[in-house]
Amino acid sequence: MSKRKFLTKSNINGIIVPMVTPFKGEEASKIDLAAVAKLTDYLIDGGIHGLMPLGTSGEFALLDRTERRDVISTVVEVANHRVPVIAGVSSPGTRDAVNLAKDANNAGADAIIATGPYYFKTSNEGLLSHFETLERESDVPIMIYNIPGYAGYNIPAVVVKKLASAHPERVIGVKFTTSDLAEFLGYLRLLENDMSIMIGADALILPALVLGAAGAVVGSANVLPEITSQIFESYRQGKLEKAKNLQRKLDPFSQAMNLGTYPAGLKTALKLIGINCGPVRPPLMALDRKAASEVEKSISWKVKNRKS
Repeated sequence: MSKRKFLTKSNINGIIVPMVTPFKGEEASKIDLAAVAKLTDYLIDGGIHGLMPLGTSGEFALLDRTERRDVISTVVEVANHRVPVIAGVSSPGTRDAVNLAKDANNAGADAIIATGPYYFKTSNEGLLSHFETLERESDVPIMIYNIPGYAGYNIPAVVVKKLASAHPERVIGVKFTTSDLAEFLGYLRLLENDMSIMIGADALILPALVLGAAGAVVGSANVLPEITSQIFESYRQGKLEKAKNLQRKLDPFSQAMNLGTYPAGLKTALKLIGINCGPVRPPLMALDRKAASEVEKSISWKVKNRKS
């Protein structure tokens, strides 16, 4: 493989996929690396602009260190520089996050992304220390992952601003998973000149682009890479009506995929379209029959096209 490119904020745009992690075996005990490879090719062929293994959709907190390294290595190898690979290295503690960042670097990832420490909450100074340690100990650029609903707190935009001011070439983006466009706009006002601001809400891809987002990191792209990437491309080409129609087409699935314990809906949908990524790992649970039916209904046109 050719030497990887050092990413800048201009490389972080479009639709980036927080990839599901395929499992196999009893109680999802093993990583299915063949399915990881198949999913990687499917997503790139579908037109997405970047891959993000080991985000929330990838059940990262349920994988051990070796499993994480194997997933990143497989994605990097199969992607083969066709799109950037931004590896998740989130961990409750700074030391473990640093070790995961070093593994991601050694596996060939182009950048890393991390939440703040979770379970234990820290101060703004603690957040700065956490991310600055990750930046210092990693050989690749870093993105900040702000997901208050899972981490339990919001990373203040002023903290990210301080990081960006101190490390302008190294802190290249933010994924902000919020349904609050006003809150997202606050991030944009303060940070859009410093880094790429990506939204993590599937229902808000187009509204976020209109406000000035560089793109979106959305779980629905695992199943519908063509639709999500075309929302971005249509908007960029000035085809706003087409982008609106595509966002509306995505909407039923963006709601159904959150049924049950996430990302069970994504894995149900992937199996329906012929990409079996196995079950979710305990304590997450498979969808019940009613929820699975809702997921199938939301992408019935996609399932029908596959069977025809």
